[in-house]
Amino acid sequence: MISAPNSAYILKEINTNSGWIPQESWYGEYLVTEHKYDDSFCSQFGLPIITIDEIFIDEDPNAKTTQATTLEETDEETITITEIAVYGVTSSSILITLLLFVSNTESLRIPVTSAGLWMLGLIGKTHETSDGRFQRGRLIGYLTANPGCHFRALMAALNMSNGQITHHLRLLENQELIWRINDGRFVRYYPLNNSLHPGMNPDDLPVPPLSPDPKSLQGKILTILDDEHQLGEFPTQAELAKKLAKSQQLISHHLRTLQKYGLVEKRKMGIKNRYKLTKEAIFLLETDIEYLKVKD
Repeated sequence: MISAPNSAYILKEINTNSGWIPQESWYGEYLVTEHKYDDSFCSQFGLPIITIDEIFIDEDPNAKTTQATTLEETDEETITITEIAVYGVTSSSILITLLLFVSNTESLRIPVTSAGLWMLGLIGKTHETSDGRFQRGRLIGYLTANPGCHFRALMAALNMSNGQITHHLRLLENQELIWRINDGRFVRYYPLNNSLHPGMNPDDLPVPPLSPDPKSLQGKILTILDDEHQLGEFPTQAELAKKLAKSQQLISHHLRTLQKYGLVEKRKMGIKNRYKLTKEAIFLLETDIEYLKVKD
């Protein structure tokens, strides 16, 4: 079984010649193909069935060594949107069972993750370490430079696992160093200071601009969605693939990445899934100089 931030998948087969086999608690980046349900035993679980076509990264998190870095607090940091086909953690623990029933809503996902960690005894057995302080320092520094960053974007930007970032965010909240607010299906985090505090009007709170290169494929997708938005249209994945002369599989991959970073959302309209910009993406396109140059 492969788990990703938003779902879990049953691994049907591996179409590579590398001899790779999944390892418990390893994580990586993979290109996969999803299959329709058949009459096999696996179909009774109601989980998507996938085949791994290509392996980009496959690592044991315990093999990594901690490198000390200097935190730079700057208001102009941006998130580099990486191209990730599937970011998953292979696990057979009870935490996976809990996550199967959690939707994409971050306000549900965070407490369920905390409950899973408690059941596994990880919270009670976690002692203060220099690495823990270092990771929380990274979180504070990143939120100072990018106030309003949401849960999944934080997890991707800082390369932390779901359980790891939930644990550190909980400790920082208990220490009253950060605070959070629900924004639709997102949970946004802010450093707690005189200029950013829970009593503020939500409309006055900043959200970080996430800036892919406007000439990249992701940037072109955002530009097309913006043009269609002006006309009151919301294209499908197939329509985007046709406009950009790219395969639907490639467009689907980039749409998932843009959704992960809160720039694009998928809506069921009639019998088709259509895509539209989020308010962060609209703000980005209206204020980013590079995008304005492309428009001109």
